[in-house]
Amino acid sequence: MRSLFLLLFIFICSSINVVPAFAGWQAIVTQEATALPMLVAVDKSRQAALFYGRQASDLETSKVPCSSGQVVGDKQEEGDKKTPEGVYFVERRRTDGLDYSLYGNEAYTLNYPNPVDRLRKKNGHGIWIHGRGTPIVPRETKGCIALNNVDIASLESKVIFNTPVILAEAIAPFFVAGNENEVLKEKTQQWLAAWQNRSVEYLDFFDATAFSKSMNQSFFRFAQKKKRLFSILPYIITWTDNIQVLQGPGYWVTWFKQYYRAKNLTVQGVRRLYWQKNDAGKFVIVGMEWQEKELDAEKAYLDAMSPSVHKFLDVWVTDWKNAALQEYIAKYSSDAVQGGLYGAKAIETQKSRLWKSKKPQQIKLSDVSMRVTHRGLEVSMIQYYGDSTGYSDRGRKTLVLWPKGDNWTIAREEWRSL
Repeated sequence: MRSLFLLLFIFICSSINVVPAFAGWQAIVTQEATALPMLVAVDKSRQAALFYGRQASDLETSKVPCSSGQVVGDKQEEGDKKTPEGVYFVERRRTDGLDYSLYGNEAYTLNYPNPVDRLRKKNGHGIWIHGRGTPIVPRETKGCIALNNVDIASLESKVIFNTPVILAEAIAPFFVAGNENEVLKEKTQQWLAAWQNRSVEYLDFFDATAFSKSMNQSFFRFAQKKKRLFSILPYIITWTDNIQVLQGPGYWVTWFKQYYRAKNLTVQGVRRLYWQKNDAGKFVIVGMEWQEKELDAEKAYLDAMSPSVHKFLDVWVTDWKNAALQEYIAKYSSDAVQGGLYGAKAIETQKSRLWKSKKPQQIKLSDVSMRVTHRGLEVSMIQYYGDSTGYSDRGRKTLVLWPKGDNWTIAREEWRSL
């Protein structure tokens, strides 16, 4: 009977795919992560590098042998010969000035230590994925990940800047949908919206103490700088459409391509936010990373904004044509400029008088185009106008729009006759 019970237990365990226990971090690759262009996952217990994502299908094999640090465990300090455990990102590919015997023909540098590593007081540097001048053997590096030259050569053009890399004691042999991914995507969008709205709620997303430690800077000074900028900048544009999420050991990372535009600065690049749960179970940002990179994000931003701008124009024209004064004026910022009129109040007074005797009747827009300048989002168009007295004109209308919540506000309106 005892032997029968043991056989039954073994059969049940094998049927439900029980995962053995590991001393270090056991990472789970979610189904969503396989939709990334490329994800590199290193299983230290099996001395194997695994590749997931759309471009992984181009590789000859999705699993190759690797060699990790000589000492088992998660890296804690310089020289301990351990490979760190966590979520990291490729910074650049190196091919020049390498010692061939140690690194082979090429290497990919990683962003160790990341903000959570610094928060946990880990140190050291120079963690790479690299080749080897001789065939690799298990656990022979000082903390890096070594691949055979033929295997690392196959990654060229597939592993690029910002490719995510999971380094773990073990990689779970199954996919599990991350039920917190959508929550973190939404919180990231809320954080960006608060930034664009120049709201102090932006600062509520951070854990001040953890941020100060992970970023090696005072959160108080960071907050004061943001508040000052929010008070003096007339508008901020900050946008992304591609938020990704991965879970690390005791933290999560959201990362995305970010386009930022303000009166004083235009920049684009990759942003990473590192999240942990506080004592109340709320996700908070404990650190972040930014790397400026030319990504052609402005064009993507304009393409993404086009539907909302056209919708705004349609409503604006309708309110104008109907002489709906309050709805029309609500489209303008309080300090808007319209020709020689300064401020929404002045525009309202002028339109109130004008529309009593000259009602708008025909307003048609054509050849609408958009661009971003230091003034904001400039929308240019050909405008035909006719009123109840028979007057009509045709000209070039330019609106300067600023973001306002989920919509737009007109900061400046210019017109010249054609």
